[in-house]
Amino acid sequence: MEKKKKKISRIITVRLFIAVFAAFIISSAVTYNMLYSRCEEKADELLIFSYSGLVVDMKSSIEAELYNYSFSSYLDLYLTEGEDGFREILQGSNYSYVASKDGIIRISGNESFIGRNIRELQYVSGMLDDLFAQNPSAGTFYVTPCPVRTLDGSTELYYVLMVHPDMPDAVIAIAFNKNSYEESAQYVASNVSLNNNIGITGYVLMINKEQTILTPFESIDGDLYMAAFPYPELIEEYETGTNENIEDIPYQMRVNGESETTDNYKVMFGKGVFWQEECYYCLTDIYGIYTLCLYPSAEALEQVNSTIGFIILLEAIIFAVQFIVLSLLIKRRVVRKLDSVNASLDKITAGDLEEKVEVRDTYEFDTLSTDINATVDRLKEYIAEAAARIDADLAVAKAIQSSALPNVFPPFPERKTFELYASMNAAKEVGGDFYDFFMIDSNTLGFLIADVSGKSIPGAMFMMTSNTVIKSLAESGLPPAEVFTQANEKLCEGNEAEMFVTAWLGYLDLTTGLVRVANAGHNPPVLIREGKAEYVILKPGLMLAGMDGVRYKEQTLQLQKGDMLYLYTDGVTEAMDKDEEQYGEERLQKLLSFGENYPAPSEKNGIVEPVCDMVTADVAKFTNGAEQSDDITMLCVRFLGGE
Repeated sequence: MEKKKKKISRIITVRLFIAVFAAFIISSAVTYNMLYSRCEEKADELLIFSYSGLVVDMKSSIEAELYNYSFSSYLDLYLTEGEDGFREILQGSNYSYVASKDGIIRISGNESFIGRNIRELQYVSGMLDDLFAQNPSAGTFYVTPCPVRTLDGSTELYYVLMVHPDMPDAVIAIAFNKNSYEESAQYVASNVSLNNNIGITGYVLMINKEQTILTPFESIDGDLYMAAFPYPELIEEYETGTNENIEDIPYQMRVNGESETTDNYKVMFGKGVFWQEECYYCLTDIYGIYTLCLYPSAEALEQVNSTIGFIILLEAIIFAVQFIVLSLLIKRRVVRKLDSVNASLDKITAGDLEEKVEVRDTYEFDTLSTDINATVDRLKEYIAEAAARIDADLAVAKAIQSSALPNVFPPFPERKTFELYASMNAAKEVGGDFYDFFMIDSNTLGFLIADVSGKSIPGAMFMMTSNTVIKSLAESGLPPAEVFTQANEKLCEGNEAEMFVTAWLGYLDLTTGLVRVANAGHNPPVLIREGKAEYVILKPGLMLAGMDGVRYKEQTLQLQKGDMLYLYTDGVTEAMDKDEEQYGEERLQKLLSFGENYPAPSEKNGIVEPVCDMVTADVAKFTNGAEQSDDITMLCVRFLGGE
């Protein structure tokens, strides 16, 4: 009793069960994602903390800068020179004022503002109350958090509001245009950014509105201080709001001693590569200065990487063990047997249909071997049947093609004014070349040689169609050029295979030797006169069936008594030897220039048959057994003179 074969699926399933501990990989992945997510959260928290500190530093530094300027330029003058001196310095200044405690303007460079109340300006009313509520022992000031519309509404300016113990009932409001403010902000930003680090290796860059870097900074590109910021697309995303990670963070200011929410800061968070270093970043606009906080991912991930390194090492060990176990198992139970099957299949695909697959120690391989062998046996039957049908079809096709070409020589034995011989040796069972000859009238011989672009059965079918069309038109008495013109139109109709024909048609006047010629892109024939061969170069027309609407032109060639005209297809001149060297036109011309050593004439076909045989033999000698790649067709006609 035959032993029941084991199923390979059962064997692999049992062995793979040992690998269930691979679930550890899933837990490792979950751990990694948790650590990585927490790392990003910490990076964002650090950036927000750093950003908040920068806002405070920038605000206090800018306000101090503006106050120092205002104190030295305005407050000090007011305290030393009084109101008259202050009026003089404010000449031509429309928007800086001295106002009373209740906000009424007392001094202005523009008298039309005197009597107006600066409490009408945004934020100013609350700031005044807060300033005077502090009862300062030294100079106290506030700066508006953003540009404020002037009393006449014509422009927006920043205001510094100052009070001093020596002027308890007055406030000085000094106006700064945006440019002056931004110049101060840029100066401050350069200093503030140098004094702020993010983590250990993180840093801050200040960038002005012209996208020039204000922070002294050395990168891989060199010193970038006052250089153009090389990532303008980042600022464009910030300004256009196209980045999805933009948040609005409220700005808080004190009014009447209490916090009051005014404008928001727009902050964009993200992760990107800056100077070839991946960083977490936040970008915001603080007092007209783009502030970019960069925290390198390498530092943020340092702790995560150390943990991940241990996990990866552990996973590598687990994978290595699993790989070794599974590799040995699969190689032993599957791969070696598949190699044996594939080796047999290689022999089968190489043509050895007698090879048998005999891998049968498992149920699946036993079934596979049986099915492959049965398939090959059936394939051999199909191949034998198909080969028999193809051989029969090709034999019929060859017989039909042979019968379509005239092969009785001499073709017109009663005619003594010319000799004619032709042959066609197909590269395959059937070919695409053809030749023909016929009497147009009692004194005119028509002869034709042609080469169809296709080969085998399609080429043979198109060859027979082309021959029939050309011959019927020629025998109707049409001139050679008109024959090709009409034949071209007929062959273009329904030419879905896009085949074409090169052809050479001649009408030989048997009384004068004049040949009327039409050439449709065919090789030039060879004229042999007194043993010297020369190519007959006539202007060729377009090949037939290539394009409709083509008109062909007739040309003439004068033969003298004894002249031979040798026509051929490119299978002669393009025949190649084993080194792929072509026979060539020069070799053909040299062969046919036999001088006075004319080939011995044949009994029936005179000298033209030996000429064709001579070319056939020389081509065969040249190719020296190399496979014939194209049909070899030739036709030779000799004019013997009028009767």
